[in-house]
Amino acid sequence: MKTALVTGVNGFIGSALAKRLLSEGYKVFGVDIRKINDSELLNNGDFFLITTNLSENKLSSFINDKVDVLYYLSWKGSLGGKDLYDSQLQADNISMAVNVCKDSSDYCNHFIFVGSSYEHLKDSNTNREVSAYGAAKLAAGKLCENECLQKGISFNKAILTNTFGYGDSSKKAVNTLVSMMLNNQKLKLIEGNRPNDWVYIDDTIEGLLRIYEKGNPYRDYYVGHKSISLFKEKITVMRNLLCPEMELDFGTMEEKTYVDYSAFDLKALGRDTGFECKCEFKSAISKTAEWIKSIDLRIL
Repeated sequence: MKTALVTGVNGFIGSALAKRLLSEGYKVFGVDIRKINDSELLNNGDFFLITTNLSENKLSSFINDKVDVLYYLSWKGSLGGKDLYDSQLQADNISMAVNVCKDSSDYCNHFIFVGSSYEHLKDSNTNREVSAYGAAKLAAGKLCENECLQKGISFNKAILTNTFGYGDSSKKAVNTLVSMMLNNQKLKLIEGNRPNDWVYIDDTIEGLLRIYEKGNPYRDYYVGHKSISLFKEKITVMRNLLCPEMELDFGTMEEKTYVDYSAFDLKALGRDTGFECKCEFKSAISKTAEWIKSIDLRIL
């Protein structure tokens, strides 16, 4: 039986990844600073929860056997608001990631660092990278790669972007827009001609598995679509599905930043592993809307 370790297992992506790994026959160690109440994970005999603070404790003290793959998703702070630009918080995140990577040489065969398209989040006026969060993801990924190279551990970085879907109760863009459309609230929208990639959770998880099982070592892989559609195309599909009578006023909100997708090799994961996003966008939005209806919309 293969063994996987997933840090940040209490998060949206971490929990979905752990469940998929279990369904594929893996034994899974899930790590989080908080206890979880996910019965699907807790009731699975091949799932083992480690509740610990990665800034203070070494994972090697909890792991007795070799782990085939470690997916590193832990990250302090939120993706929005002031945390995105908090340099001290992000410096702490770099230190935590590197320390876990160093320690993992005692028990891990393959380290996968989960990065972000925000590594190339740019200011619309200067076209310069502007996010401390993105800079920290980029730095942590490079340092972990260097550490793995020195220790002889296989390494990959998975670059995620705007993952959405069932199980996500955050205030990220897709959830906010879906919630507002369901409630027929007037939208303030950025210009519609910006490239924008939204990836359904099932595709993100499939990509993460492909990286480990079929990817080439020491490659960075963008987990998303091979070609990026425009923001207005996605919003129009959402509107037609959820609130057909709504008028869409693009450009009524200033766009201060944008993701530079040209900085990534969008086709590398497909070339090396055969991966492609298979979830049709309209169906994915429909599933997401049903999820949002089932939870307390006040959190959005």
